[in-house]
Amino acid sequence: MSDELETQDGIDLGGSRHIGEVLRARRLELGRELADIAHQTRVPVRHLTAIEEGKHDTLPALPYTIGFVKSYARILGLDPDTTAEQFRRETTKPDRVVPTMDHEPIEDVRVPTRGAALLGIVLLGVVVLAVAAWGLGWFSGDETPVVAEAPAGSDDGATVAVDTPPAAPQPAAADVPATDAAATAAAAPAPAVPTGGAIVVTAREDAWVKIYEASTGRSVFQGVMAAGDRYEVPVDRQDLLLWTGRAGALDLTVGGTAIPPLGAATQTVRDVPLTAAGLAARTQPRAE
Repeated sequence: MSDELETQDGIDLGGSRHIGEVLRARRLELGRELADIAHQTRVPVRHLTAIEEGKHDTLPALPYTIGFVKSYARILGLDPDTTAEQFRRETTKPDRVVPTMDHEPIEDVRVPTRGAALLGIVLLGVVVLAVAAWGLGWFSGDETPVVAEAPAGSDDGATVAVDTPPAAPQPAAADVPATDAAATAAAAPAPAVPTGGAIVVTAREDAWVKIYEASTGRSVFQGVMAAGDRYEVPVDRQDLLLWTGRAGALDLTVGGTAIPPLGAATQTVRDVPLTAAGLAARTQPRAE
């Protein structure tokens, strides 16, 4: 690409205005609202605003931001590569993305060494033996006999050891309702996941998310969802899967009903079906 950027539809790219001003002028010329563009491009409104105002320090890493700029330019009818090139010239953000354990899932499965596996088996055996010995009473101490004086008619006045059994504990009256309440709570069934309805993915905290087609693996959405961002699964798509490095940072609803979390806060999950039936199957208890 030459040093002199192109001029498109009367928009002077590479002129005195920074690229954010160029995009804003084009948007106002077309009569478009930021909220409408954010919904169409899946780019948060706050990021589009930061691009227009040239506040690059509030934007995510450069590779993600370049994708936002290209999507924005494409919606406005501008050449995305030319627009992104001018943004690269103006920004001070580094090209390199620093990997983090919280955002980028690790695809390689780390297998423990043979020594670690053997040590784990030995420790497990020790724990099992200790539990079995405790259940057999090997660790219970001998009870101390209670010494009583001999009867008055005894000739030698010796003492006699009398084994006194411990008194049986009496349950407190307050314990009974608590036990019944716990048993009732344990027996209560978990709320059922609806079998139909719109599926919405909402980020409670910043999390890396990829939504892709099951058959081709082609990405429909990929990037960092900031806290509060939402992704509504198209109702006509039944072939989409989800992959994230922070399962517990995402909230999913089916037909407006919240479903149990996909995993722990920093747990990586993938190939999660974004269908009502698929999500309902994940929440069903597995047979032993």
